[in-house]
Amino acid sequence: MMNPSNSNDLACCSEFLQQYAGQVATDLLRTNFDTLAQIVNLIIRTKSTGNRIYIAGNGGSAATASHMANDLVKGARVLGREGFRALCLNDSTPIVTCLANDFAYEDIYSIQLRTYANRGDLFIVFSGSGNSPNVVKGCQTAKEMGLVTIAFGGRDGGKLKGICDYILIAPTASMEQLEDMHMLYEHAIVSLLQKRLPELFDIEVVRFPTPGYKAAIFDFDGTLSLIREGWQSVMTEYFYEVLKDAAAPGETDDEIKACVSSFIEILTGKQTIYQCLRLAEEVTRRGGTPLEALEYKREYHRRLLAQIQHRLDDLASGKLKPDDCLVPGARAFLEKLKAAGVRLFLASGTDQCYVTEEAQLLNIAQYFETISGAIDDYKNFSKAMVISGIIADNNLQGPELIGFGDGYVEIENVKEAGGYACAVATNEQQRCGVDPWKRQRLLSAGADAVVPDFSDAERLWKFIS
Repeated sequence: MMNPSNSNDLACCSEFLQQYAGQVATDLLRTNFDTLAQIVNLIIRTKSTGNRIYIAGNGGSAATASHMANDLVKGARVLGREGFRALCLNDSTPIVTCLANDFAYEDIYSIQLRTYANRGDLFIVFSGSGNSPNVVKGCQTAKEMGLVTIAFGGRDGGKLKGICDYILIAPTASMEQLEDMHMLYEHAIVSLLQKRLPELFDIEVVRFPTPGYKAAIFDFDGTLSLIREGWQSVMTEYFYEVLKDAAAPGETDDEIKACVSSFIEILTGKQTIYQCLRLAEEVTRRGGTPLEALEYKREYHRRLLAQIQHRLDDLASGKLKPDDCLVPGARAFLEKLKAAGVRLFLASGTDQCYVTEEAQLLNIAQYFETISGAIDDYKNFSKAMVISGIIADNNLQGPELIGFGDGYVEIENVKEAGGYACAVATNEQQRCGVDPWKRQRLLSAGADAVVPDFSDAERLWKFIS
């Protein structure tokens, strides 16, 4: 009899455990990881189409199935978005025992699928033998109904190998070790989902919309247009140069850069003149004599246009297609709104002359009833004024308005008017996924929902309508 306090016995135990873990690790690397990657893509596709995922197993495999449902619903939540619509069919003891008692144990999954599932849904099973009658019948029913079937199996795959669309067989003959591998596959899937989902289209919902929007107001730069992508770098570099010349005694370069970045970020979304006014204030605060804010604004525009002129020229010549400089899916979404009778308006903190020209170059000007941009007499223009005018001139109620923007100003203004504010937190450099800084800032401003772009125009339209 083994004595757990005996050092020789402990050494034997330790050796066995190391050998066990080493065998699992060695065999695990013989996994068909291409098949595992295909399964991840199928799971992602199921989420993007709005379909459901059903999961099942028996015994230890039932525990793995339950764990996977938990991870897909909760563990795969990223950026505040909802997880997957996943349900483990072996989790409800009353349902399982009722169906087993009143029908047969082999029917417990097929009956649930017939009750819940629809064509295009996903059915995932875990089975070491691949021959469990309830799992096999469930997969047969799923195939008949038009579901995609995935099995995590072992040994020779059993009957499931000839039934399922995809099967990943754990490369070991040991039931304990193949169940270990199934659990690791499940966690690897969720870990990869957590990495990939932020790059894909989805909707983060803070408050659900109320259908019936009659008008939509859009910001321009960063919300629809990417022509001016990189403007922050141009402004930051220029403002840094100005403040460096007026630096206070002992003020470091890093402190100047931090100051500039801070007020540019705080004022992003307002008219450009407000950032220039703040620059003048910072120069004065350091004992310098600032230029007029309009002079700073003109120099900034000169530098920015030098940076983006090639984009304007390429759009004008046809070398660049308009959609190359639009936030992904923007045109399709505008067309969908227009076709549904939603009246569209454009309001930007960029100067009117630039917004009008660039909207025409992007071939989207025709979608909007009015295009409003900043003017030198900045006190007589604001997005809040534009929104109030749209509501008053078109006999709208605040809740009939929806706004889309990537700056805090339009989010706050739409909310103040009683409308629904959808934040567009596009990663402008990568042209996909969410910019974390934008997202956090827009949520802080009160955004009702956050999207990375408009690349799934149909899904976004269904969400708001």
